[in-house]
Amino acid sequence: MSEHAGRRWRWGVIAGAVVSGLVLAVWLTLWWLTPAPVTGRLIEYHHETPIAGATLTLSRHGWGLIGPERQLVWDKRYATTTTTDVEGRFRLPLPGPEWLLGSGGGRLVAQAQGFQRLDAGYVAPGADVTLQTVAEREERLPGGTAYLGWDESGEPFGWSFIDHAPVRDPARADLFPVDLEREPLRVTLAAAEGGGLHFVSAEAQGIARPSYDYLLRYRDASPEPPANARLTLDDTPGTLFLRTARDRHAKLAWAPGEALAMSGSVPGLDASSERLLSLRFVYRPGPGSELPFQPPLVRVDPLRASVLAQLPSQGEPYRGPRRYRLLVTDAEDRELERQRFALAPGEPLDLASCAGEAPLAWRFEDVRLDHDDEGLPRLQMTIQGRTFVHHSAPRLVGTDRDTVFAVMAFDAAYRRHDLEVRIREVNEASAALGCAP
Repeated sequence: MSEHAGRRWRWGVIAGAVVSGLVLAVWLTLWWLTPAPVTGRLIEYHHETPIAGATLTLSRHGWGLIGPERQLVWDKRYATTTTTDVEGRFRLPLPGPEWLLGSGGGRLVAQAQGFQRLDAGYVAPGADVTLQTVAEREERLPGGTAYLGWDESGEPFGWSFIDHAPVRDPARADLFPVDLEREPLRVTLAAAEGGGLHFVSAEAQGIARPSYDYLLRYRDASPEPPANARLTLDDTPGTLFLRTARDRHAKLAWAPGEALAMSGSVPGLDASSERLLSLRFVYRPGPGSELPFQPPLVRVDPLRASVLAQLPSQGEPYRGPRRYRLLVTDAEDRELERQRFALAPGEPLDLASCAGEAPLAWRFEDVRLDHDDEGLPRLQMTIQGRTFVHHSAPRLVGTDRDTVFAVMAFDAAYRRHDLEVRIREVNEASAALGCAP
């Protein structure tokens, strides 16, 4: 080999080594900057069986280009998906370029056919997580957020599940605040007289990883009868089970970091709060203590809840005759007539009006009581006037609140009058039927 060729060979070896070193350095840098993937396993909570074929999605937001014009935005979503194997295991790399997003984690969501969607929230790079889900439930119980605490004047207010509202009267409240200390956190709550409370911590429930609504999701019934008249809660998260004085059941999520607020407006209360507790809940208006959580929760219907609260805990619902109070008011809430009547199921009744001084005349025809498939009483009627007629649909009627039939009526000169026919079931068998003064 000539001296010139030898120098070329040596420089080639050196250059190759430099390039290889640069490639290795770049590879090591990218390897170092690339966050570790998220791994884990998805299982069913009650039986700990693996869930195969579930879709796992890991998403992050950050700078990126979107649209045909490649516009730069700060909140572009990057996502990766995978499916679980036969053992329920998964592996997900963090999506998106690290030089734009950094090395932080992402939001993890699990979805499987026949099971509830699970939002596991933020997971860090390299996390190895166990996710627990439950099967979808056919029964969808009502629920929402219960508000209780103290108003600006220091007066306490509790929560009524039937009313789906905060109440000031302890006799009407199913759950009522007794005391609150902030450091260390201690909150004392009381059940209505005849009711009871029982608390189960998240740790005792065996919840591997907190997720959205996890304190409502897993435990369907209290392991012990809720019998404590009062309970004191601290900073331990868990599920509070409640039995009302009418032997109806609810469960509430106690997540101290989310439940406690020192002040703010209170939905359904005519005042702001000085100290406020907001607790997510599921409620069973009818008999039974099982409280399956199936999102999304539907709002409690106060009228239906009050009717269901009258049902016996065991046995068939009452399907016999019932007595009712009827009240007619006008648009200015002036009382035009009041009367009582009795109905037997399936036997229609015609009622003459008691409104002697009203600006128009009417009568009640084909007033009928029937029971639906759940055994709940429903009432319908026709309100007949000289120049108008109103046919009502079957409506639930209970003892705790009025069922309101809104009627658009017209007098002989065809002037419009807005009426409200209010009907409520009454239990006073000795009260006289007919028109009342």
